[in-house]
Amino acid sequence: IQNLDSIVRIADRELPVVNTRGDVLFNSWNGIFNGQGGFFSQAPRIYSFSGKNVLTDMAWPQKLVWHGSSAHGERAIDTYCDAWHSASPDKVGLASSLLGNKLLDQERYSCDNRFVVLCVEAVPQDRRRKRRDTRSQQEFANEKEYSQYLQSISAL
Repeated sequence: IQNLDSIVRIADRELPVVNTRGDVLFNSWNGIFNGQGGFFSQAPRIYSFSGKNVLTDMAWPQKLVWHGSSAHGERAIDTYCDAWHSASPDKVGLASSLLGNKLLDQERYSCDNRFVVLCVEAVPQDRRRKRRDTRSQQEFANEKEYSQYLQSISAL
């Protein structure tokens, strides 16, 4: 329920944005919010907690991601499904088609849709190298397993 552009510490906003496999999605966090809609330079490689690519996984038939934000990262107060608490078809939120190669397109959808929600973890630069060396290629069956994995590596 805050501005999307400010969820990452100022000190980390120039670091590359990578997916769980280390693929660079954006050159920097700040670069997402330049007003051009968070353009992906190539087809986005977004993975679910189970490790599957949401663009090819049939568990995600609608290749859309909720964001509730302007193209500059400001929270869109009237279009984020009542602080993401509503699944009402009468309420709307902003989402973007991953097939359009933009993270922040300004498309309105009713809140009863089940779209992708991205999770962001900011890892300080001094811990990135250590983490990259210890990352496994395992897949996760659910959010709980992924959460336990993140807790186990946070001690590194």
